[in-house]
Amino acid sequence: MNIKIAKAFRTLSYEASCVLAGVRPIRLAIEEKLPTYKATHNNIEYDAPLEVRYWPHPAEIPLIRAPTEIPHNVINIFTDGSKIGGKVGATAVIIKDDINLHQSTFKLHERCSNNQAEQAAILRALEQIQNLQLAEDAVKIAVVNTDSKVTLDALQNRNKHYILKESIRKETRGWRTYSGQCFSTG
Repeated sequence: MNIKIAKAFRTLSYEASCVLAGVRPIRLAIEEKLPTYKATHNNIEYDAPLEVRYWPHPAEIPLIRAPTEIPHNVINIFTDGSKIGGKVGATAVIIKDDINLHQSTFKLHERCSNNQAEQAAILRALEQIQNLQLAEDAVKIAVVNTDSKVTLDALQNRNKHYILKESIRKETRGWRTYSGQCFSTG
């Protein structure tokens, strides 16, 4: 597929075809998703501490701050996570220009907390933004609206390294990020 995208000869190596096509190698994408998958499918704590060897360099951790001015044509993300009894669920909705671009609802393990559900909803929405087909000249700013002050404070704390928090930070790298009752990435 990369060779067709890059319009190259079939003798081109896989690594070179990824570079020319601007596609991340599948091995790297799988390695990034692996800690979250293991945490959710191996009956361990969902938001377990991240091993030190996987911690990002402090310069790579995005800053999350309160919004000052948000342009009109932003992508709005609304998230919510809840735990009632032994049932935990989360939902995320992505809206741009009053058009619902994506909506997802999912269940989590019963041991997950309400805050972990909120974080999982934010992570799922940020992952879905990467899959949306947006115009290249469009301003890439997303505002995440959540009611969880605890989650926002946890994301701002650069000394806490947990799987969910680091996955959210990784998805927002290269974006402008804000927080308050909402935070935006762009």
